[in-house]
Amino acid sequence: MKQLKLALGSALLATTMAAHAGPTVGLDPTGTGTYTTYADLWTNVTDTALATGFIPGLTVGPGGAAPYLTELRSQMVIGTMTNSNIPALVTPAGLNTTFEISKVVRFQELVDFQTPTTAHFTMPASQSAAMDVDPLRAGVQNLAIFLDQIGPGGGSKAVPGNGVNTVRCYGEGVTSAGCGGAGDPDGDGIMILSGHLVFNDASFTAAGPVGTGSFDSRFMIDYVDPAYLDIVTGSIFSDKITGTTNVPSFFTPTSMWDGATPTTVPFLKVDSSQSFAAVPEPATLALIGLGFAGLALGNRRRSVPTALAA
Repeated sequence: MKQLKLALGSALLATTMAAHAGPTVGLDPTGTGTYTTYADLWTNVTDTALATGFIPGLTVGPGGAAPYLTELRSQMVIGTMTNSNIPALVTPAGLNTTFEISKVVRFQELVDFQTPTTAHFTMPASQSAAMDVDPLRAGVQNLAIFLDQIGPGGGSKAVPGNGVNTVRCYGEGVTSAGCGGAGDPDGDGIMILSGHLVFNDASFTAAGPVGTGSFDSRFMIDYVDPAYLDIVTGSIFSDKITGTTNVPSFFTPTSMWDGATPTTVPFLKVDSSQSFAAVPEPATLALIGLGFAGLALGNRRRSVPTALAA
């Protein structure tokens, strides 16, 4: 009987956790709420990021300078979508030909450790309002995702890749004023998601003017347009980036999407992907707690001597 209770407790816990292992995200590029694609991983087309305020060669930590703030800005275009439950590529037809999905990220990082060849970044206590990419929402929104219909008669300004003429129009002005035009009447497109940074762990190692780095950033979703995306607010958007840093840059394009030209700050050639994770509701957390309690009680009863149990 005790083994049966223990098994039931384990099954309850496993079922509860499995139900919240990570959602697939529905997409409807037409904006009618009819989701035609479900994916749990989005992969970006290679693009650029810019770190400002970083001081190459500085020593931070024991015997060195105090931790200091930098800013990371990036903008990318989604290239493929994958559903690991199938598993298969589920990239919707028309992506980057009739419509595009772009991501804009701006947040501050704290350099808490640095040597002449390595650096580690974490989260500061708060984010500057200058990092806000969605001023219509409460709090600083460090992440925004746009869906842009590529109209007939003109191509998108967000051309994938790192070659000539691939600098995005996003950021021409405060909110990319002037991005519109023939075939791109709405500029950035429609904002379909925004969120704020809740976790960041990043590092890179340099060898002369070139280095390699990785970034693990996570954002809590604060706003979703349900006409385009099937995911709830409060979920976590996980953004993982690997890339090459250059001081100064030696690859094209030579300017960032916001118009900044890198000189003595790292200019990053990056590859990245995004996944999604659900945050359990309070009732679900209580259910998980009951599962743990059941396991603990079963173990405790099993460990009590027979004489005392009687």
